Amino acid sequence: DTPTQIGSDTGWSAIDGGFDHTVALKSNGMIFAWGGNEFGQVRDGTVTDRNTPTDASGGTTSWSAITAGGDHTLALRSNGTLWAWGNNENGQSGWIGVHDDNRSTPAQIGSATNWTTISANFDHNLALKSNGTLWAWGNNEAGQLGDGTDDNRSTPTQIGSATNWTSISVGEYHSVALKSNGTLWAWGDNSVSQLGDGTQTDRNTPTQIGSDTNWSSIATGANHTVARK
Repeated sequence: DTPTQIGSDTGWSAIDGGFDHTVALKSNGMIFAWGGNEFGQVRDGTVTDRNTPTDASGGTTSWSAITAGGDHTLALRSNGTLWAWGNNENGQSGWIGVHDDNRSTPAQIGSATNWTTISANFDHNLALKSNGTLWAWGNNEAGQLGDGTDDNRSTPTQIGSATNWTSISVGEYHSVALKSNGTLWAWGDNSVSQLGDGTQTDRNTPTQIGSDTNWSSIATGANHTVARK
């Protein structure tokens, strides 16, 4: 019931928690993970749970960003490539055209080299490219991918044609994003008003929330959203 230091290392630079696993990044470009590993989300080549940080770098020290989904993990390398491992039941790990093919080691998602930002939650993901475009894949049962359908996607799918997206955050079944003009957008499950549009109606395309243009940061829980101006 009190904070406990994990190990004695001092080079941690980023951390994210999934449903039952945790992923952390060191300043030297290495990834460590621990917790539940049923689907290989810890990425040590096994499906054995780990109770201490386990090297998930795969011999590479060029990792630059991490995010933990429900039972899957996404990561970026410094060369702008996108990688994933773990549960792929709904295509959330992005293997090309494949569902139900879990991985305990990473696989590159596509061949693009301009990914800059990633966000994952239960079983869907958002990502941004350096050209300001927005991409999504995984479970879409509540329209949380924002492509105007409720069809799951097993590869990153561009959402709309806008090129001014700057920030993203993924909830359990909803998504939130900011544009460079300071506007706030949300879509997906709205059963408890987590989109903030004054209704409880699900949205399957990005919907602007209010008319303010001074939003600066966003964060999502499973079924709620927080934003700062």
